[in-house]
Amino acid sequence: GFTCAAASETEAERFQELAKVMKKKNVKLGEDQLSCLVKLVTLDGIPKDLDSYPKDLLLFLSPADYAVTGSCTQYFANVGEANLDVLQRESSQRKQLLLEALACLKIPGTQINEENAAILGHLVCDLGGEYIRSSGGNLLKQLSQCDSFLPDQEDAIRSVISSGNTTFGPPVTWSAFTLNELSGLIPVFDHSILQKIPKNALTLWLKNFAHDSPLSREQLGTIVEEFLPTRHKRADGCPPDKKITEMVLNDDLMPTYYPPEELRACLKNVSLENYLSQILTYPFSREQLAVLKGHLDETYPDGYPESLLPKLDTLLPLVTSADISKWKITSADTLAGLLQNEPPNEQASLIIKRYVGLGNALSSTALNAIGTKYVCLLDEAELNKIDSNSLKMVYLDPSACSQPTKNILYAKAKRAFSDQHAMPAYYKLIEPYLGGAPAKKMSKDNVNMKVSTLAKLRRDFLMSLTPSEVHGLLGVNLRDLLKWKNTSPIREWIRMQKQSELDELHIGLTGGTQEGYINIVTPKFEPPSSASLGAVAMALHLLPALLISFVMMSILS
Repeated sequence: GFTCAAASETEAERFQELAKVMKKKNVKLGEDQLSCLVKLVTLDGIPKDLDSYPKDLLLFLSPADYAVTGSCTQYFANVGEANLDVLQRESSQRKQLLLEALACLKIPGTQINEENAAILGHLVCDLGGEYIRSSGGNLLKQLSQCDSFLPDQEDAIRSVISSGNTTFGPPVTWSAFTLNELSGLIPVFDHSILQKIPKNALTLWLKNFAHDSPLSREQLGTIVEEFLPTRHKRADGCPPDKKITEMVLNDDLMPTYYPPEELRACLKNVSLENYLSQILTYPFSREQLAVLKGHLDETYPDGYPESLLPKLDTLLPLVTSADISKWKITSADTLAGLLQNEPPNEQASLIIKRYVGLGNALSSTALNAIGTKYVCLLDEAELNKIDSNSLKMVYLDPSACSQPTKNILYAKAKRAFSDQHAMPAYYKLIEPYLGGAPAKKMSKDNVNMKVSTLAKLRRDFLMSLTPSEVHGLLGVNLRDLLKWKNTSPIREWIRMQKQSELDELHIGLTGGTQEGYINIVTPKFEPPSSASLGAVAMALHLLPALLISFVMMSILS
């Protein structure tokens, strides 16, 4: 709930105390919150006790800022423990951090030793494939903590693992404990690596460690495929020793026991209703999941019971529009259960329309389920069904939606929060909806708006703002305009301002109109029809003569 608008009202010393408590309580802050935090903490200069503040704060400072606290090595050791994903992976800020870290540690080439890898921490996730190859296995421990990889990083990891020249040894010698240490890298392993890992090691790992690994159910499913025969035989029936009992349904290694055809044969006359949510957490392969869905289709030809819908989970990618048209989605909780699995937009839209089409209200529970991810899918009729008061209980950010959607939601949000207008929290509550708002009225409210929010305002409102009004809106974030000066629509707004008025902001912002000049906005004309081309040609032919006449009259007058 930390906001710049509220924080700017707090005395500097008191605010620094608040920031230190954030570290003790391990408060998770977003990029905008941290950017604001660092501005206010350093308002009177860089504190000498930066280690007392949240580590993520260092992502917005430099080694030079940290010099009063410690060395650049200490700085990057702390940055390596920070949540690097606060910054966009391709951002210049994040790239600069890595370059400065390599310079600080005096790493001239692409080979990094284990000591430096430990200092770099999460920064290792941004190293290119050439660093991974050159460093052998020195980076594997840190790489295992990364959330995702680029293609060249994945190729390099596979190359290093396949070589066997690491402290972990070749895959053929690995144990369940080895897999646990490298679990974050398993999604990168291809078939040639997985088939070399002893099956008993994979089984033990699945049984004892998989639940605590960062892998998704789909990623675990690729490991299960290693246990299944590559050629599927048509099952003549369920083997006597493979009957699906309660004990089997409670065994999370169930997927490793049944090839798809055998699973189909053994599921006959088995009710999954009481076990569905449980077994869908098991790492079934995609083919096995198709068998499970086929079994449900046969059991419930007129549509699944509503009680099963929230439990579909990993079966949702296999669901068709014809399936959805049979569903009885009568409660917002069912809608929430379906959407929490984050289906693709097309499927989510069908689910929402089915829910609304059955006469259900878009209550706060339903809106929370729809969330920012799907709010742009709502059409005008659905948006108008939203009760304004429901917005008090939800967080939606329609900034990526169409302008008509933003306009409707802003009007509803304004009504919803009208009783909070005099409170400091009002701006934070209304902020996500400002893409549909007239901004001039807020320029005197000390809102400390982010430039990213300013850029999402209605374009006609933004272009009508004066530099003074923009200053009033941005407050402590004013200097961030410099970072956005080459980004549309801020770039176009700057070009429309007088340079003398931009100079009064005192932040070195250039690109406005010089005195004595005017900005000419080139009008957009429809392409002329063939019928009008003759008239256009005649006008162009006469233009020189008309200009000469005009100049002569000016001279003689």
